[in-house]
Amino acid sequence: MDTPFQSEALGELLTILAGTDVEELELELDGARLLVRRDPRTEEPAPPRGASADQTATSTEPFVVTAPAVGIFRRSAGGKAEPPVSEGDTVTAGQVVGAVEAMRILNRVQTERSGVVERLLVQDGQPVEYGQGLLVLRPDGIGG
Repeated sequence: MDTPFQSEALGELLTILAGTDVEELELELDGARLLVRRDPRTEEPAPPRGASADQTATSTEPFVVTAPAVGIFRRSAGGKAEPPVSEGDTVTAGQVVGAVEAMRILNRVQTERSGVVERLLVQDGQPVEYGQGLLVLRPDGIGG
């Protein structure tokens, strides 16, 4: 049976949605209907790939905040709004540090750790790939 919703496109759509706060999305195309709902019971954040929770909490190594989706990096979520962070700023775990725009949806970029923004790796308006480094955090109290 031929469907307008191909598995590759669905995979990309689900990857994009995973990095957003969208709770429900309904699409209809050529008579086929797709409904995607987020399960609120699975919203507990996971530690970064390849790191345990203990390593995350105690690491003294710089940490790279990565893009949650493929799209265009936005330092601020609204047109002329002031960017939420700049080099040298202190951030806390869970703080929004930018956004990635994909399919006209802004996917907030939140840091998993607290620290000081050591370096911005991409500029506003630059295309980014999923998992690409956006900024480097130095853990609080390390270096200077």
